[in-house]
Amino acid sequence: MPKVDNVGFGKFTAHKMEILRSIFGMHLVVTQAVLNKRSAYRQVYKYIDATAGKGYVPGSLIHGSPLVFLDAVSSEKFYKQFEVNLIEQEGINFSELQKNVSEYCRTHGINCVKFVKFHPGSYEEVLSRILQSEDNRELGLAFIDHSGDLPNFDAIKALSGLRPRMEILLYLSATNIKRLHHITNKSLLDYMREIGKKQWLIRKPDRFDRLEWTFLLGSNTNIFKDYRKIDFYRLESDEAQKFFPKLNLTSKERMAELQPRLFDD
Repeated sequence: MPKVDNVGFGKFTAHKMEILRSIFGMHLVVTQAVLNKRSAYRQVYKYIDATAGKGYVPGSLIHGSPLVFLDAVSSEKFYKQFEVNLIEQEGINFSELQKNVSEYCRTHGINCVKFVKFHPGSYEEVLSRILQSEDNRELGLAFIDHSGDLPNFDAIKALSGLRPRMEILLYLSATNIKRLHHITNKSLLDYMREIGKKQWLIRKPDRFDRLEWTFLLGSNTNIFKDYRKIDFYRLESDEAQKFFPKLNLTSKERMAELQPRLFDD
């Protein structure tokens, strides 16, 4: 995956942002319904973009994840108060992020000062400052997209513990995880289990995507259902089990798991 200022992009990026917009829209509506039913929860939807980038996909006018979220949260279907936290480590990206998001807010009538917070630094460092202590009354979504590198799963696990009721959305390459399996001795499923969310949705990678990029949504509730329109399925569903084993292990590793069962028979 090519990168500009450590922001990755490729031929699937535009489609990725369309899928991301659908996931954001779905999550906002579902979370809003939960908040409306449970007044004990903090009545603010909290969004964290751990790797916010520049606001736009490099070298294009395609909205990056911060602007895609602002698009989604501006929908007439969503009317709750919200808080946006944008984290970016690269200095040049951070400056452009502030400029691009502020300009977007100005042209779309969003009070950027009130609703958007910018955080320079790595998400490993910033998340602890944003979240501080455990809070099971705060709902929302944290999005982590590491542009080809493996995310810091320890930091994500810590995030999951600090915000049990906040969903975690990952975008990663299953192929890259499999390539490192001989070093880490961990599969995609191992990492998912370590994060600690009870339920997962996973998107079927696009056809001909040799790096097997996929979205994963982790939650401690079972309120999120299959989103067939974008091939986003509950991990335990028949549809997900048709493709997830190939994302989780190489063909050689799957055969190695099968061999003991064959000999036991």
